[in-house]
Amino acid sequence: MAAERVITNSTSLNYPPTTMFAARSCAASTRQVLRTQAPPSFRFYVTAGSFVSAYLLYRFTKAQQESGSESWISDLIAKWTPSQETFEQRNAIHTAIMEKAAEDRHILQSEKPREFVPLRQPDMFNVAPIINNSPGSQADLSQVIAHYQRENKLAEEAQAARSKA
Repeated sequence: MAAERVITNSTSLNYPPTTMFAARSCAASTRQVLRTQAPPSFRFYVTAGSFVSAYLLYRFTKAQQESGSESWISDLIAKWTPSQETFEQRNAIHTAIMEKAAEDRHILQSEKPREFVPLRQPDMFNVAPIINNSPGSQADLSQVIAHYQRENKLAEEAQAARSKA
């Protein structure tokens, strides 16, 4: 059997042909990917630099903490963090406001409901009272009524005289 195998290429080294086919096809696809892949861009260097700078900053701050002095980041945070007195003042103001709101709510909820409904046009419910009477209903109009009755009587008499003639 050893005589049957013939070394045709120095790279094959007595591997079965299927193994070499898989290795060659894998290498070909890798070469193809490398040809079509875009070269590393500026983003790669920014990412790598940010990791390196973060590590160096960590080591630098750790070394300063071991020496006993606070880091500049801690000083910056302490500068912009409100003091305990500020929190106490805010809490006192907030507590006073909440107590006032609770007192107002208690006052408003303990009040009796209204006995009437506020109306936009209260005259709509006054059908017969003085507010909605027709004009002149309170004055004495007997003389005016007598005057117009006389005029109507004269007008009827004149019409009757014309119709006879």
